[in-house]
Amino acid sequence: MRVSIGNLPLKEIDVDIFMHPVRVENKECITFEPMAEEAVIALLTKHFCKAKVPDIIQEYFDEMDDGYLFSESNFDEFDLEKIENLNTLFIGRDILLHPNIENIKKFLEILNYFGNIKIEGIKLERVFEPSDPELAEIVETKKEVVPDEIEELESFDGSVVYECEDFNIVKENELLCSQQFVIANKIKSLKVEVDGEIKEIKKLPILKGTFGIILKKANSYPFKRVKIRSL
Repeated sequence: MRVSIGNLPLKEIDVDIFMHPVRVENKECITFEPMAEEAVIALLTKHFCKAKVPDIIQEYFDEMDDGYLFSESNFDEFDLEKIENLNTLFIGRDILLHPNIENIKKFLEILNYFGNIKIEGIKLERVFEPSDPELAEIVETKKEVVPDEIEELESFDGSVVYECEDFNIVKENELLCSQQFVIANKIKSLKVEVDGEIKEIKKLPILKGTFGIILKKANSYPFKRVKIRSL
């Protein structure tokens, strides 16, 4: 099973499931809260690797507060069941722009080596692989990467948009959104001002949830709180 995490589900990618805060009706999606990618990947890693890792990493997993991470990320054990046959995890732009990317890489190193999950879309250091294959039994037990404690998850209340770089998905003058987004943000017109920029409302029936999408090059994590004013 090929699973994408950190790629907008409106993109055409050859995967079985998209994991992303934005949900679309015509794709198999598992959703979670913005900025929760670190927590979700930590939970994935523990699920697939806990019984196979060195003691020091197992101790880390034992102390990890799964209940808090599941609750705050809006991700659950039923979602884990949906990807039980995972063999390839495709990493998208959102992960690369995440402020805790270095800690996420540590989880991905563990998932790749001990979970035997192929990781695509990001370069890993392969820290667990022995430098000399002939000394593998000696070397591999000495190499351990323990992730840092996961920071408290940031809350994304209010009006939130996703900055998309693909003009095939959304045009520069558009605010792509669902009917839920229109209702949640009390939009009363076909044009709105989004942080000072004029956008035309374009409702996409297959788009679900309360996140809008705008065309913009993101230099940091692409979910942003904005001010929206009906014109």
